Amino acid sequence: MELIRTWILSVTVSAIVIAVAEALMPPGAVKKVGKLTGGLILVLGILQPLVTMDYEDLYDMVTALPAGAIAQEEAQTHQYEAMKGIIEEELEAYIVDKGEALGADCTAQVTCTPGEGEVPVPTQATVTGDLTPAQQEAMSRYLEQELGIPPQGQIFDSEEVP
Repeated sequence: MELIRTWILSVTVSAIVIAVAEALMPPGAVKKVGKLTGGLILVLGILQPLVTMDYEDLYDMVTALPAGAIAQEEAQTHQYEAMKGIIEEELEAYIVDKGEALGADCTAQVTCTPGEGEVPVPTQATVTGDLTPAQQEAMSRYLEQELGIPPQGQIFDSEEVP
């Protein structure tokens, strides 16, 4: 970053010096030659980093880019999986609390899939417990209205709660 800052500063100062020198030159052939010389000096100043660049470092930097992109993608996948796990756990606890509010002893397992913007969205819920038909109907409405889990993604298992 310091290298870029120094380069920009040197090009800017060179341009200012060349502009002042051109303003002080007498009109005619001398001014034309001065403008040509000033332009060439400015072009050399702009191209100087290409001449003095360590191409081995550039090669190392360019070859490291795909590895960095892969590492970033892996980090995003890990972040998504962590977020998905947290959302599933929270929704499972929420469903169990709702079951208790309905008077049912149950457990829940929620499955999330990527939604809009790669945000985990609940698409399936398995509720295990001895729910009466009225409790099951109320839980089904709750899962659909509150959590957006469609009826085809709702599974009610009447096994005993462990």
